[in-house]
Formats: sequence, C-alpha cells, structure tokens
Amino acid sequence: MSGYSVIVHVNDNDRFPVAAGNIGNLIKDLAPEQPRVELVINGTAVSVFQDAAALRQMRDLHAQGVMIVACRNSLQMMCSGKPDCPFAEDKLPSFVTVVSAGVTEIIRKQRDGYAYIKP
Repeated sequence: MSGYSVIVHVNDNDRFPVAAGNIGNLIKDLAPEQPRVELVINGTAVSVFQDAAALRQMRDLHAQGVMIVACRNSLQMMCSGKPDCPFAEDKLPSFVTVVSAGVTEIIRKQRDGYAYIKP
C-alpha cells in the first residue's frame, strides 16, 4: 500500500492544466512509492470533458494510475436543457468514474487520510 494518497480538486476548468501538471510532477517525484492519486472534477469544470486536449491528458494520467472522477450533480447542472450536451454522463470516456457528489467524494477521501490539493 502506498504511503501517499492525494485528492486533487478542480472546480474551474481554467485550473485543469495546472492540476494535470501538479499530478504529473507528483507522480514523477513519488514514483518509487506509487502514490494513490484521484482527480475530482466538479462545478463548471466538468465542461473540460468536451476539450480533446484535456481528455488526452486525463487518459495519460489514468494510464499512470490516476483515478479520474466526475460529479454527477455538476454534469446534470451543466447539461440541463442541452439535449446534445457533449459532456453528458453517458458521453464520458470509460476511464471516468462518476460519483453522485464531488464534494462528498472529497470529504470521504479526506476522512480516509488523503491529502487535499486544489491548484
């Protein structure tokens, strides 16, 4: 089991590139210890799921063991009234895990000892 567990929180899509960079640096620096890293995306940041470059970064991070999590409440809020919403839950890539509430996921992980980072 890893000695490091980290949850990275993004609720503004402008912060996604910074978060992805932070996660990449963290994985590189702590590689021998195989940190557990989870990226939680909620609020208006869920619109980042329509960005092809961001999706490539997420796919790369997932391939390195990062869990990518989206908030269902935020997805529904941002897609409300948009029948062809490009980031609706059923259109997300298979590597994305959807949770009912991003804030609840963060609280649970913090209870379990995860460090919290919000770039």
